[in-house]
Amino acid sequence: MANLISPWAVAFVVCNFNTDLGPEVEFQYPPSVPFSTADLTAICFNSFPEQQNSETAVDISFDFAITNNSPDLQLDSPQTPHGSLYGCCIFRQQFDNTMKRSFNQRTLVLISHQRFQSFYHRLLQHMTKSGPISNPATVEAAYSQIASWPPPAPGRHDLPFLGSVITLDIAPHHAFPLQGLPGSAPRISEKPLSLYAYEPFGSWDTIMPFFPCITDLYVLYEKLLLCESIVVIAQSPQLCSEAISSLLDLIRPVPYAGEVRPYMTMQSDFRCIGIDGGTPRPYILGITNPFLLKRVLSATADKKRARPHILYLQNYDGPVPAKRHHSLHRKSSRNALLDLPGGGIDAQPPSKRFLKSDASFVDRIDLMLRLDDAHQARQLDPLIRRYFAELTAQFLAPLTRFMATSVSPDIDASKRWTSYTSFSASDFLRDMAKNGTAVKFRGQGPIQRHRYRQGLYESFCESPNFYSWLNMKTTLEKEASAGLLGATAGSSSGKPG
Repeated sequence: MANLISPWAVAFVVCNFNTDLGPEVEFQYPPSVPFSTADLTAICFNSFPEQQNSETAVDISFDFAITNNSPDLQLDSPQTPHGSLYGCCIFRQQFDNTMKRSFNQRTLVLISHQRFQSFYHRLLQHMTKSGPISNPATVEAAYSQIASWPPPAPGRHDLPFLGSVITLDIAPHHAFPLQGLPGSAPRISEKPLSLYAYEPFGSWDTIMPFFPCITDLYVLYEKLLLCESIVVIAQSPQLCSEAISSLLDLIRPVPYAGEVRPYMTMQSDFRCIGIDGGTPRPYILGITNPFLLKRVLSATADKKRARPHILYLQNYDGPVPAKRHHSLHRKSSRNALLDLPGGGIDAQPPSKRFLKSDASFVDRIDLMLRLDDAHQARQLDPLIRRYFAELTAQFLAPLTRFMATSVSPDIDASKRWTSYTSFSASDFLRDMAKNGTAVKFRGQGPIQRHRYRQGLYESFCESPNFYSWLNMKTTLEKEASAGLLGATAGSSSGKPG
């Protein structure tokens, strides 16, 4: 039955929280999808908030990722890692006086091996906006329509779905920057009102009010650029998922080479990041349970691994400050410790930084956060995304220039594409010391700024992100030279032919 699995979606799974047994599968569609018991259990436990307010009356949308441990589920994935399954969820809590806790909790989950989170959330919202979250007829109709679509490919797709048509743009690579932002020269098409498959799930307009300070954007940007580990802790899995999706967007077109887990619970499998077994690797993960944070930090300390940076998103008193205050006596503000039995956790340890903050950019964010104007709030997301997209372009410019002028390319005459196996980081650093970069670095004088500049570029060239970026660059050049991008970039209709 594997040939019936759509290249867009593996299955829908409806999970119910049984007050006696815990999370359980209510039904899945198609029922023939050969999920292992371990994977169904993982889907169940990851599809419910660990901390939930009994008065919550709105749906909660969030993501998770698990390792594919279903041996009979063979999938072709366009992006690594090939063994991952991605879950997009809508969780709903409704009053029910027949239940022990006076309400029932269900989650509708779309499982896929594609990274189309924003698109999938649009589908789930369309399915549940005017009806129950667990309607078998709606789920079956939705999957049948999805199965009729042509396979996903770069370009524009007009996809019929439950009485409407959704226009979707798919970029040639998930790390293309500025996806979904309107502009004078959109990267894929000029037609408005389309959805971009890889655009962030979430907006900085809703994320920034929970930030410890505005300049932490630079700290997080550097750590993501260098493929270091980050733990996002928030009160809801939706805020975790939105924050991680938006953070990864900051460094595009550099693909983050670490493990991405938008939401994890105490029952999640942590071997994917080298905890409780497995191979240690960088990660960015979202959690809502402070005890789980303590477990992660304890495991990294025991193995003498670098401590992950902790981004603590919460409702603070007062406006978001421009800079972090390091005073140990300010426990009442955004430097508060996570108080837990057995000792607290410092949520914001000092971090070394390379880049110089742009005062005008920080001031604009500060002004927008203080304004109540809804229009001004909507301008925060494009401001932050465009600023860091430009910063990343400036950062990559010396590398691109060096490879174009100084690296001896290895050209496969039969396939007409270039590789960069002769790239030398030391030669590049000497070239950059001579030709410079537009990126502004910290430092009191030219010698200190030179050290910060060389330090950041050297660390990047030694990081897994450099190789993920180089792999994307060579892959796209290979596809372009073979004419594959032009052949697949046309519009396609989801109507059955």
